[in-house]
Amino acid sequence: MKKVTLVVGIITSVIISLLFANQINAQDKVDESQYRAYLEKDPNPQVWRDAVKARYEDFRSKWGDSKIQYALAVAQFGLLSSTMRSKDENLFDEYYDQTVENIKAIQDKNWAEPHALLSAVYGVKMGYSPMQGMFLGSKSNSLVEKAKTIDPNSPFAWKVYANSKYFMPEMWGGDLTEAIASYEKCIQLYESKPEQLKFNWLYLDALAFQGQAYLKNGDKAKAIATYEKALKAEPEFSWVKYSLLPKARGAK
Repeated sequence: MKKVTLVVGIITSVIISLLFANQINAQDKVDESQYRAYLEKDPNPQVWRDAVKARYEDFRSKWGDSKIQYALAVAQFGLLSSTMRSKDENLFDEYYDQTVENIKAIQDKNWAEPHALLSAVYGVKMGYSPMQGMFLGSKSNSLVEKAKTIDPNSPFAWKVYANSKYFMPEMWGGDLTEAIASYEKCIQLYESKPEQLKFNWLYLDALAFQGQAYLKNGDKAKAIATYEKALKAEPEFSWVKYSLLPKARGAK
């Protein structure tokens, strides 16, 4: 009887391990699909749609898991951000409300990233509708400040903060010098944990904007060095390879 119990226990452990491995592999595939979609020269909305769908199916099977719901929200944010490049406001409108709803459902006073993510989503919204800045601007600022307070070592919080300082008009609090310092902090924090850089399109995005901030500040050499660093990390980074780096090299 003991032998039977032992065998059953071993079989159960093997099955659980296989299921867990399959789950990790499935998550890695979605991570990679989002990453590859970000690298493309021309955004493919269907790839982002599929990533959001896969994340939603995963969340639906584990309803109430805030970490998985956050992963879903990040995929939705990736889709929303991609519409800025393709100028597809209809696609943005299709996903905007549900993205905000998902993030609000997991906001926790001790978890920085959802606050930063909602701030970033509001930032994209203001990119489409600048007049929304009168309503969303202060909300977005408060959210990212809260994220930084909760976790001063969150690279994503620093990335969102840097973006806000970079894009915000100076009369409303924009500050290029502060943006550059914040991008540098963000990159340093990302690189302090190399194991988290696999398929991390947010890290590449931070490098791309760091380079633009340097160039806007008149530091061509640093901009080029940043873009070359991005291409060393990912040689197929189309935005940098075909647009940002050539522009920087041609700048006076």
